[in-house]
Amino acid sequence: METTDNYLQIMIDSLIKKGEYLDRLIAKNKAQYERIKGKDYEDINWTAFNVLVAEKETAIDRVIEIDDAFAEIYEKIKDEVISNKEKYRQYVLRLQELITDLTDKGVTIQTGEERNRQIIDNIFLKTRQEIKKQRTSVNAASTYYRTMSNSVVRAAENSILDEKK
Repeated sequence: METTDNYLQIMIDSLIKKGEYLDRLIAKNKAQYERIKGKDYEDINWTAFNVLVAEKETAIDRVIEIDDAFAEIYEKIKDEVISNKEKYRQYVLRLQELITDLTDKGVTIQTGEERNRQIIDNIFLKTRQEIKKQRTSVNAASTYYRTMSNSVVRAAENSILDEKK
């Protein structure tokens, strides 16, 4: 029975640790937002942005490890906790409280990720549109120069033909 108490405390501690990692993810999302908001593609420090992505990946990996360990422990003790609900009531209430907090943090992370994704999509769309506009301008200029060159050549040929007549 004492082992179940220990496992429940480990579960609580793991959720607290998970919360710390989620806080880091929230901070990294905000840092990414600060690096991209209101900027054009060429104004963004992509190296620093990618460092944040790598740091987020590390935190996400750690959260996954914590979730896996939590699930493993829960499977070991769930029957005992369910059959002795009153005995473990305080632990369960604390776990519920932490899970609610973690859920809120998860929503905050998802919202931040979506906001950042939309900003980056818009940056790339704007950049693609600018590239397309430049290509169109280059093609128009090229066509103009070709036309003008051909006109000059034709005019010169016509002038030569007129002189021969």
